[in-house]
Amino acid sequence: MSTSIIREKKEESKAESGAEGKLQTREAVTISIAHAMHDTYAGFIAPLLPLLIARLSLLKVEAGLFSFFYQGTSVLQPFIGHTADRKNLRKLALLGPAVTGIMLSLLGVAPDFYTGLLFSMVAGISSAFMHAVLPPLVTSFSGKEIGKGMSIWLVGGEIGILLGPILITFIVSVFSINATPWLMLGGIMVSIILNILLKDIPGINGKNSTTTFSVPKKELVHLMLPIGALVLMRSFLRASTEVFLPVYLTESGASLIFVGASTSILFGSGIIGTILGGALNDRTGHRAVLAFSILFSTISMLLFIHSDGFLQIISLAFLGFTSIMMLPVGMALAQATFPFNRSLANGTYLALFFAINAIASVITGYIYDQLGGYQTFLIGALINLLGLLFVLFLPKKVSPVIPQNIDGKERT
Repeated sequence: MSTSIIREKKEESKAESGAEGKLQTREAVTISIAHAMHDTYAGFIAPLLPLLIARLSLLKVEAGLFSFFYQGTSVLQPFIGHTADRKNLRKLALLGPAVTGIMLSLLGVAPDFYTGLLFSMVAGISSAFMHAVLPPLVTSFSGKEIGKGMSIWLVGGEIGILLGPILITFIVSVFSINATPWLMLGGIMVSIILNILLKDIPGINGKNSTTTFSVPKKELVHLMLPIGALVLMRSFLRASTEVFLPVYLTESGASLIFVGASTSILFGSGIIGTILGGALNDRTGHRAVLAFSILFSTISMLLFIHSDGFLQIISLAFLGFTSIMMLPVGMALAQATFPFNRSLANGTYLALFFAINAIASVITGYIYDQLGGYQTFLIGALINLLGLLFVLFLPKKVSPVIPQNIDGKERT
């Protein structure tokens, strides 16, 4: 039996499994590895901010621009996603760990502020390709368990964000900031290995599709408006903790090791929230999960800024757990609503998510400069609570639809 026939039979088996609504865990986890490695480098940015502020004599609002330039390029994701619905961009997306790894490994040794911004922007473009293209590929292996599939994808990112601060803090503490460029080797190696492992996995839509579908512009706008409002309300809480937590703790007298550990606690607890958020989305629906996330992340933030010691650590862990639950729910909702335009819907959602968060990072930095850390974190918590109003504007229920080709097989 020829190799092409064997490959066709494997793809038919995957289609039949997806049509039955079964999650193909092995394929989803393999793709998620790229996310984990990529976001390990993304986790470098926040721990490097105190060092960059000191070395380059930056204001906090200027330091916020590193995150802005990294995340702001997410505005490209809808265009990348629309293209990915018709053409196979998988190989370009799998270059993400290498390109992002090179750029953010160099960030700590950037000779000046503007070179650092350039490194952040190139890494952001790489991130935009990966985040627009690969999640819909995971969805194609998720059947009707889209929430669980998105959780697997996002767990990779959370693991990366967890490991990133630990890794960069260890290297800087044990060696020096001048040693960070060596870390790019891991991303380069992972991109090469994953391109080999995934060479036989079919692309997203595009070449495997025998039919074409129009872009549902009006419906997409109606869904993305309330989702965008929810992301906006959460963005100031997110910027306070995920971007300025190291700065806040450093100013409070914490050691570099404790700062890195606290950041890892925040993101590590997010792994649990990511898994639970996607699973609950499939069982109880998106509205209930989002309301829980907003309410309890607000309470956790208020507890964090009004406590210290062990209680502060517990509140930080619960904050990471509850605040991240919105992300897998939003991704699952977007892709389930637009099954024939998954990459476009996913790219649009993530463009809103990253662009709003990028702007919020700069605004939060300005507020921090003007009012201080406590007031900034308090404002972020109160704005986050307003998100409860916009949950009511989301559809009550969305039933996942598995795209089909004209021959009745799952469209991947």
